[in-house]
Amino acid sequence: MALIIGICIGLVLGILATLCVLRKGAIGNLVIIDDPDDGPYMFLEISKTEIEELRIQPTVKLNVVDKGKTHK
Repeated sequence: MALIIGICIGLVLGILATLCVLRKGAIGNLVIIDDPDDGPYMFLEISKTEIEELRIQPTVKLNVVDKGKTHK
């Protein structure tokens, strides 16, 4: 019984730790636009963030903004 309780506590702590790491805010937007002449293209809108802060981060989070056709 103690083993099951320990596993449940470990699972809950793991989920909470993962949510804390993933909750970190996005640094900008990855914008996707459909151009009738050139086709779809992407560009990056980065918020006002210090370059040195970005360099030390192993990963960053971006929001994807699709300004193109609606997908069916």
